[in-house]
Amino acid sequence: MRSSRRWIPAILGALAVLAVLIVPASAHESDNDGHVASNVNYGFEVIGRDVLEGITDGKYTDVWSQDGYAYIGTFQDPECSSSGVFVVDLAAAIANYPDTTGATVAEIKSPPDTRVNDVKTITVGDRTVLITTEEPCGAGINGGAVSDLNINKACPIIKKDRDGDGEPDQIDCGRANTNGNKDEIGKKGPGAASQHGRGGISLWDVTNPERVKPLEKSFLDFGGVHNTFPWTSADGNTYLIGVADTFDFFDTFIVDITDPANPEALVLTGALDWVPQGLNLDQLETGSSAGLFNHDVWVENIDGRDIAVVSYWDAGFVTLDVTDPANPVFLGDSTYPETDPLGRPYEGNGHAAVFGGNGDYIFAGDEDFDPTTFGVTFEGTTYDAGPADFGPSVADGFTGDVIWTGGEGCTAGEIPAATADGQIALVQRGSCFFQDKVDAAEAQGYAGAIVANDAARGDALLTMAARDDVATGIPSVFVGFSTGETMKAGGSVSGAGNLTFNGWGYLRVLNNTGSTLTVPGQSPGPDPTVDIGQLGEIGYYAPAETLEAPPEGVDPLERGDLTMHNVEVDPTTQDVVPTFDEGPRMFVSWYSLGMRALEYRPGHFHNNSNGEGSYSWNVHEVGRFIAEDGSNFWGVHVDTVEIDGVEQQIILGSDRNTGLWVFTFGCEDQGAVEGPFYCDGGND
Repeated sequence: MRSSRRWIPAILGALAVLAVLIVPASAHESDNDGHVASNVNYGFEVIGRDVLEGITDGKYTDVWSQDGYAYIGTFQDPECSSSGVFVVDLAAAIANYPDTTGATVAEIKSPPDTRVNDVKTITVGDRTVLITTEEPCGAGINGGAVSDLNINKACPIIKKDRDGDGEPDQIDCGRANTNGNKDEIGKKGPGAASQHGRGGISLWDVTNPERVKPLEKSFLDFGGVHNTFPWTSADGNTYLIGVADTFDFFDTFIVDITDPANPEALVLTGALDWVPQGLNLDQLETGSSAGLFNHDVWVENIDGRDIAVVSYWDAGFVTLDVTDPANPVFLGDSTYPETDPLGRPYEGNGHAAVFGGNGDYIFAGDEDFDPTTFGVTFEGTTYDAGPADFGPSVADGFTGDVIWTGGEGCTAGEIPAATADGQIALVQRGSCFFQDKVDAAEAQGYAGAIVANDAARGDALLTMAARDDVATGIPSVFVGFSTGETMKAGGSVSGAGNLTFNGWGYLRVLNNTGSTLTVPGQSPGPDPTVDIGQLGEIGYYAPAETLEAPPEGVDPLERGDLTMHNVEVDPTTQDVVPTFDEGPRMFVSWYSLGMRALEYRPGHFHNNSNGEGSYSWNVHEVGRFIAEDGSNFWGVHVDTVEIDGVEQQIILGSDRNTGLWVFTFGCEDQGAVEGPFYCDGGND
């Protein structure tokens, strides 16, 4: 793929001297020993704020900026409204500080019952164009048939016959819709309960941000668009890639917005296109938020090609060549390690990613809002399990003797009748719907059912899907093959549900060099090394609270959402050759754990033994910020503005509760910590 990597010799040279750089903590001549105590702020300095509509818990979403103005989206909390997008004059927010109001100059209303999750801007010709995503919110309505918002609009794909049926796609698009037909882009297929509101994208002329003009409103209708990313290609045309809330494995679309008043959808693709090309499906349905869908997108020109990274939840991070936007080419996808840094099974949840080091790396993050594992307790030991999307909740009581029924139990005739009240039937996976097995056990008098995976699929876990809407009267769970084998010997279940702490989502660094990369292994210093292939994991970072269970008796949710959310690179550091002392920098919005500044630095390994409050491998924390009254940061964006006549880099953070924050970042002492600390290049 790439014939040479300019930085590999530099890394090897750096590794040769790391033994000199690594010294005991006691050698530091400062109180912090080079490690800032957990949750002490350093590196970030607040220089501006605006609370937008006011302190409103859960209201604000993503942030973007261009030409001195910031754009902040809104969510559906605390209620579904038409708040849309707030526009903030950054110079005013900085000049007004410490006042936190007075810088909002415009508000772009969303359609009724519609939230704006994502905001992006790009220059198209002589216009600055804002792209907003739309997702329905508010009260649900029955049925998920084709939305009436686009029924009378022309099909956005024209003059093509992608399914080879001899008819142009406009004709296909006008037919009754079926989920999974990617030619019917922009139309929502039949499904379960839907919601009011719109589900596409809108484009706005914000050349004058205080006088916003609509260019195209509510284009496409997928039932929801979650995220987008625009780029201008080498041919001068401008495109955007987006995330459609179809949940039908065709959920990645590309639109030509060269004429933003007349956008043209080019293609709809996704997992079912990529499986024949090598998409790894071995890690599906993992963790408590199992799923296979596109969540976020990013595009960057790397070695003359436009490359996209698609955060595809449990399938990992997918890369596409979108140099020809109408014909994206699957390049590869990442595979999760089997365990997290503390040895727990991985959960997936690939949420957001960007390219770092000029494309050599992918800085990627998982989002996990549920820090507990669903499990079942058998003979005093808790085993990981999967829930069922049908029947009563196991939380209301799942106890009793486990009876091995001898097979797959697809019909009542295949299951022996229960011999006592409260018994739980154990059946094997295979040959029929999960709900068939549970219904058969119910018919034979069992109070609950356990479905064990088969030998071929081993200990992989999943959420058992319903067969239909017909009610099932007993609770059930799914367990791995080895757990099933243990249970066959006999014994009793004493409970099931969310029983075990298993951590929150954290950040990963992936190899995107196009070849195998040799990096220090998971121990301090340069040795031993490990060889990591393309899109393999070469580093991670997690605040300690994301991995360590809270004290006994403390609900892990009491401390807020401790998962990471978004990540962006510091563009001034992407040419830095990674060494133990410095590397490409990134900024991360981490909900209740605030803002984090990190660098990819081979040779670092932390397990919170110095009280630094983090676990990391080949990644070094260089700054953090948590507000005195608590934080809830969703978005992060890096930009430059003029301050006192000088261009200066700023980092924007959107707090879900308190609106827009404006930071600068530096290694100088910000008053909270006396050095040396991570960011100054000191060793540890």
